[in-house]
Amino acid sequence: MSKILFTQYQNMDLFTGENKLLGGAVVQTSVWMKAFHQLGHDIYQGKLQNDDRTLLPQFQWVNIVDLYHPERKKKRFCWYTHRLPALYRMLRTSKCDIIYESIPHWYSVYLALFCKRLGIKHIIRIASDNMMDSRILLEQPKWKIKFIHLAFKLCSYVLVQNDYQLEAMSKSVKKKKILKIYNPIEINKDLLKPKQKTDGYYAWVANFRYQKNLSLLFEIAKHNPDFEIKIAGSPKAPLDEETAHYCEKLRTLPNVEFVGDVPRERILSFLKSAKFLLNTSRIEGFSNTFLEAMSVGTPILCPPHVNPDGIIDSHNLGIVYSNSEELRISVHQLSAQKYSQMSMNCIDYIEKNHDHLALAERILKYIKTGTSER
Repeated sequence: MSKILFTQYQNMDLFTGENKLLGGAVVQTSVWMKAFHQLGHDIYQGKLQNDDRTLLPQFQWVNIVDLYHPERKKKRFCWYTHRLPALYRMLRTSKCDIIYESIPHWYSVYLALFCKRLGIKHIIRIASDNMMDSRILLEQPKWKIKFIHLAFKLCSYVLVQNDYQLEAMSKSVKKKKILKIYNPIEINKDLLKPKQKTDGYYAWVANFRYQKNLSLLFEIAKHNPDFEIKIAGSPKAPLDEETAHYCEKLRTLPNVEFVGDVPRERILSFLKSAKFLLNTSRIEGFSNTFLEAMSVGTPILCPPHVNPDGIIDSHNLGIVYSNSEELRISVHQLSAQKYSQMSMNCIDYIEKNHDHLALAERILKYIKTGTSER
């Protein structure tokens, strides 16, 4: 069995019980961790050295290792005088077989070099489509982008979420080291039931930021006063000007309710009580909220550019809309019978394509043999 180390220290928010809406990479990574653990592998989680929180009882199977101290030697060259040396020592002493990076960073190139020297398999997971094109320039300076792209070439494997990411990555990285694999979910069989009624609210779930497009959410809510919309989430600091503006405008609408952060243990119940999951994002990879909604039989409403590999319309899992008027017409034309079929399709699709154990076994087989067939 392998020792698998996960480097995203934000995972500690989940393992220690932080009561907030977690980022998609944290949610996805925690499911991978649980799957590998259930398959018999040893799981290690990196944390910052000044993080003294304790694991919840249900996560005692996670082994904790220190990454670096975020405050020590906090100067211009602290990455080279403290953080990178600390990461190298951690990798050398932990004797892990595989490390998994949930989100690539500029320093991923150094982790790739460390892993090559130490004989460790290094996996980088692409978290969002914006990593694959010019949109990354909105979030990263050019020098960091160059380092990230070099990390893709030096790491052992790159995991992508959809065909768009696969095609873009294949232009610069050898195809044999790229695996397209959908996001996993741990399926709760008790909740895996199609809906019998077409009532309920429209659930919107995300941290508030530009990527999630609250301006479109406001447009939909304003022009569809019969939509009861419940917004789960909270602002992500620093809050951009557009998001702050539309947060305030949404609060003025009588058909909109801000419910705050929904804890992980209640998110499926929140989605199960919804008629639809409403997505308004500008960018996604493969949204975990899609999986969570489908796993409780709740169909999805989303723009065409965040419809991963076209699954929402091709498998009849919801409605793909281009604007608020098109959405209004499509929803009002939807019969109870067609809605029920969508709900049943969601259940069927999630069981066949996103079981966390089956997908984790595919990753391990790919690492071992270089093939990814199901």
